Amino acid sequence: MRHRVLPMLVIVAAAVLLSATARLQGGAVAVAQEVTEHGLLDNERVTVAEYVFPPTFRGEEHAAIADEFAYVLEGEFVVVTKGRGKRVVRKGEVEYAAKGTVHYSLNETKRPARVLVVLLKER
Repeated sequence: MRHRVLPMLVIVAAAVLLSATARLQGGAVAVAQEVTEHGLLDNERVTVAEYVFPPTFRGEEHAAIADEFAYVLEGEFVVVTKGRGKRVVRKGEVEYAAKGTVHYSLNETKRPARVLVVLLKER
């Protein structure tokens, strides 16, 4: 099971880090503050990491690679889910995406958002 963990983390981290750009008027691209990640737990059943989404963050649209829970520790962020629309997730709230759910995240505020992400691995 341990060999499945690394690819899952790499995919999630790549989706988050590749999307740390903000579009400017005229089509120019400027790199926003980087998303930070702090791994907290990684075993055969679950991966837990804390992410900080900077202001103006816009993640890449992707399909959830596992059942995914996102709990907001500080600030707020937006999840846009294909077929369901946009939802603001505030401090103390949880967002759930089943494996395969197509979605992306945004931070439309002027403050960073700290989010605890839990990925449930298949047995």
